[in-house]
Amino acid sequence: MKACLALAALLACTLAAAGEFSVNPVRLELGAAVRSGAITVRNEGKQPLSFQLQAMEWTQDAAGKDQYQASGDLIFFPKIMTIAPGEEGVVRVGTRTPVVAAEKTYRLFIEELPGNTQAAAEGDPQITFLIKFGAPIFITPLKPDDGLDMTELSLAKGELTLAAKNNGNRHQVVQGIVLTGVDASGQPVYSMTLADRYLLAGAARSYTSTIAAEQCARIASLEVEYKTDKLVTKRRMAVTRAMCRTQ
Repeated sequence: MKACLALAALLACTLAAAGEFSVNPVRLELGAAVRSGAITVRNEGKQPLSFQLQAMEWTQDAAGKDQYQASGDLIFFPKIMTIAPGEEGVVRVGTRTPVVAAEKTYRLFIEELPGNTQAAAEGDPQITFLIKFGAPIFITPLKPDDGLDMTELSLAKGELTLAAKNNGNRHQVVQGIVLTGVDASGQPVYSMTLADRYLLAGAARSYTSTIAAEQCARIASLEVEYKTDKLVTKRRMAVTRAMCRTQ
């Protein structure tokens, strides 16, 4: 009965959409040459929008997953702002440590706050979906150095595992991880593209992909191309029937 009442209450609520806003630029690169920058938030909707801002240090753990923790390394203003419809708010961003040997990475989170919608004014219950956007902030190293290595490539029971490491001192944007399998005559019989975004300095990331048994049995050789905005690395491996057996 309680579950039914809860569902009825939910269905009776008004669904209030998140505010419409745009952010430009979507990321900043600061450093010794450029110590400060600005991010513009524009209210594209018809209601005033309020935001709170928070800077977090951004790292990636051993599995390549993003990790965030509070940081005071960035200087930014304002911390809270309200933007009228069709208007813009400007966030000034600076760094306390402009000179670094290895890139430091942060995200400036711009989080929409609950506001007064038409439904709220009329006293209707509502569920509001709010948007939180994290703008990447990079403190570039004094002497950039790029390196990329594919540290693992294996296939067992039809499951492909690969890993890549950013050996450089600044981030790389992953543009595509392309898997291509060919048969004994060299004809393509398998293709797959894995998606990713950022590989931070010194970070490693692993990926898995399952190849269907029928396709796997036709593959004699598998090549992986890992492409970023800065470098490309490739590895090739021979594939045997034993690697494709699931049992």
